[in-house]
Amino acid sequence: MEKQPDNISLKAHKIHKYFGGVKALEGSSVVVTKNKLISLIGPNGSGKTTLFNVISCWLSKSHPDDFIEEPEDEPKLQTRILKTLKKKFGGNEETDERTEVGYVDFEDLRLDGLDAHEAALTGMMRTFQTTRNWPKLTVLENLLVAPQNQTGESFTNIFFKRKQINEEERKNTLKALEILEFLEITHIRDQIGEELSGGQLKLLALGRLLMTAPRLILLDEPMAGVNPTLGNKIMDKILELKVDSTIFLIEHNMDVVFNYSDEIFVMASGKIIAQGTPNEIETNKDVIKAYLGVDY
Repeated sequence: MEKQPDNISLKAHKIHKYFGGVKALEGSSVVVTKNKLISLIGPNGSGKTTLFNVISCWLSKSHPDDFIEEPEDEPKLQTRILKTLKKKFGGNEETDERTEVGYVDFEDLRLDGLDAHEAALTGMMRTFQTTRNWPKLTVLENLLVAPQNQTGESFTNIFFKRKQINEEERKNTLKALEILEFLEITHIRDQIGEELSGGQLKLLALGRLLMTAPRLILLDEPMAGVNPTLGNKIMDKILELKVDSTIFLIEHNMDVVFNYSDEIFVMASGKIIAQGTPNEIETNKDVIKAYLGVDY
């Protein structure tokens, strides 16, 4: 693998993903620059979350030659069996000359083949459209369980490394309190997760992510269900994170995208159709057609 340039955080190159006869991603490629806020936009169903899922190893990518387009007059099972046998025993030129396989690099690490929890240990973390907090824990407790590989997670360490565990818990508590203050939610530190509003849950999810000190943060629709005033507050906090982290964002709120992004990638039908600054994207004819139709 070639060494990534120092200013590149993430490179996803020619990513394909198929679900049966549906092409969710068709050779999508993005390059995310360090310490920038990069947005990924596109109509519903264009493949944005699928691309995030492949990048973060929640989904495995597909090989570009593995798509099976079902003929209407041929049974699906028979088609799949014939293609599998042809690839395994055929030995013809079509089988031997397979198309280039895409890949995902985070900094200088190839992520292909990793599980989601393994990818999360590399310094890349993500949020989801639906927040995934612990509903029965308090806000503070939600933050304290977020750091990975804590000494107290091992049963034997409870007996033999008590001093180390106490010191680690003290440091994590101080860090959690700093994050609560940064997000301006210290006043709800003792409320349990299921009592929080939608906006508070978004801030809590962001706080849990910050407890892991990620170098790359993938945010999937952080403004969904959040009122505009709180949304702007959340985005202002996210902007401050660019000092130490890179932000890759999926968002449908175009005001947020165009006011906060350094660069924008646009998807349609599983492909990246445009990239550029907010000013360049705003006047791009392909983008306008993807959103508003050919006759606009």
